[in-house]
Amino acid sequence: MASFCKVSIMAFFLLASGAFLSSPALAFQANEQDFSLASEPSSSSDQDIIPPALRHYLFQCLERLGEECRPLFFARIFIGEKNEIPTSCCQYLVQMGDKCHTAITNAVISRPEFSGNATLFRTRSDETWTTCIRLLVSPGPSA
Repeated sequence: MASFCKVSIMAFFLLASGAFLSSPALAFQANEQDFSLASEPSSSSDQDIIPPALRHYLFQCLERLGEECRPLFFARIFIGEKNEIPTSCCQYLVQMGDKCHTAITNAVISRPEFSGNATLFRTRSDETWTTCIRLLVSPGPSA
């Protein structure tokens, strides 16, 4: 049975992933080679809406990450839990790709409630990526 804390984290992550994609307070800049989030001052809220192509890209990234893995990564990066990441989740992350991983991380960091710790969250994000790469390339136990 899932603990209340884990259920709360999962609910928060799912809400947060939708919220950052639909928030008119965010400004996103996408180009052909890199999907990065940029903060652009604007006088019109119409200019602050996420471009549909980037919104679609981020949703595709989240789908590829796997529903069961999203809360684990969120808790590790944004809450600081030292949870063990299953190999299957690392496979999803690496298959999803570093661009998606970075775009999702930057999207969450662009939210006001997370922006104050951007450096810490980017460090944890990089550590999580590196941990998964090491897990997937390390040799299994000898027979």
